[in-house]
Amino acid sequence: MFRKKNLLEIGERKERGFSLIEMAVVLLIIAVVAAFVVPQVVAYMRMYRVGVAARNVATALQRARFLATSNNTRAGIMIPELQRVDIQQYDPEGKGEPQIKGAIKLPEGVTIDSEAPRQLAFDGRGVVTPLPTEKASIRVNGAEGYFAIVVISPTGQITISEAKEDSES
Repeated sequence: MFRKKNLLEIGERKERGFSLIEMAVVLLIIAVVAAFVVPQVVAYMRMYRVGVAARNVATALQRARFLATSNNTRAGIMIPELQRVDIQQYDPEGKGEPQIKGAIKLPEGVTIDSEAPRQLAFDGRGVVTPLPTEKASIRVNGAEGYFAIVVISPTGQITISEAKEDSES
């Protein structure tokens, strides 16, 4: 009877693994894909950070409006520095200093535009007081020219624009 011989018995050895050329081709494909994907991910992350900061500013405004309407008093926000928003509730009798009811700190590299109003207040009806003639807006600036705008209508409605890149930058 014939017996099948093992490859090792014959003296042949089957090599396993990848050749240097195969590994180089795979690394080249990974490098090409990364060259296209990484800049898009970085741009998305910048827009995401600006969007989060704009939503935080809008949340501070909504909280101030809620404080004003729920307590039938005056409440608002104050922007003491370009990376912080304070939520304030005013003394109903107007005698004392406003109480800080919360604060929002923006992420690193994201600031509020220097031309944004430094203070906005709502009355007990939720209307911006003193009543402006046009909508107030707060521009939130991020790195590399990305920005979003929080718009406050005279009636107190708050809307946020989508984060986008400034075409002038």
